[in-house]
Amino acid sequence: MSEVLIKVCLIIAVLIVFGAGGFFLRKANLVRPESLLSLANILLYFCQPMLSVKAFAVDPIPPTGETLLSFGIVALFAVGAVLLSFAASKLVFAHMKGADLRKKRDVLVFLGTFSNCTFLGLPFIDMFTDGDSEAMMYLIVFGVVFNILLWTLGAYLITQDRKQISVRRALLNPSTVGSAIGLLFFLVPQINFFAMEEVKELQQIVTTVGNMTAPLSMLIVGVRLGELTPRELFGDPEIYLAALMRLVISFALTYLLILPFKLCGTFADHPYVLYAPAIAMSMPPASTVVAFAEKYDSEKRFTAAAFSTVTLLSLFTLPFALMLLML
Repeated sequence: MSEVLIKVCLIIAVLIVFGAGGFFLRKANLVRPESLLSLANILLYFCQPMLSVKAFAVDPIPPTGETLLSFGIVALFAVGAVLLSFAASKLVFAHMKGADLRKKRDVLVFLGTFSNCTFLGLPFIDMFTDGDSEAMMYLIVFGVVFNILLWTLGAYLITQDRKQISVRRALLNPSTVGSAIGLLFFLVPQINFFAMEEVKELQQIVTTVGNMTAPLSMLIVGVRLGELTPRELFGDPEIYLAALMRLVISFALTYLLILPFKLCGTFADHPYVLYAPAIAMSMPPASTVVAFAEKYDSEKRFTAAAFSTVTLLSLFTLPFALMLLML
């Protein structure tokens, strides 16, 4: 158990260094706020999809019927975990009544429901498992279902407009497209040139670019932190309630969801069928909340502050979540 704690703490230290780089570059005015969109686009459209392809295409496990069944089980866990977290978030912030608090309440419910399971969760599990393809594939399957819920339930939550529910965006966003390409390589290994020994140098395309996901994600978080005052980051008590919901209650609900299977040893040979959903829901809030708030003019400064603060606090809760999970 001490080895798990040490490993997680070392990963957290690495992520802190990445984030600190963005923070100090912003404070030194070497990175401007308007560059955040460009950095986010590089992450969204290039790095993260490559990491998804890497998981399925580089040293993959065999595409057996058992594996595909495990994918389906992880997908069901994803639906259950998100809906449980959504219901709990609605209860936690039910005290915020009135039209004047609606936008702020909806942002907090979003923060409590949706985790950063792809941009941060995927590189985290990559580092934690030393690039275990099976573990990453399960997290990607979780992320595909998660994205569908995010672009439907999440979009409606922020906008309260049914017209903003977009199945097309859920299915055609870069993360899902990258997962689909990787899944194609996985299911049809004859066309997976990344696994061919004769041209193994091509693996660098997905490994090098995919490995940029973690540092770039944290650099963006660091730049956002550098944009905000200490009062904005730490002065609103509702942000700490959102942190409790996102980092503790959401993880706990997911852990309870998988616990019966863990106790029965149902997936003893493939533990990340259970671990991947729990790790995904232990992550800080989905960065999409900031983009939604900007686009729909919904408590922009508060959303950026809440996202940044809860992400910062997650660096302290993640070691305990992983220790509990590995017991």
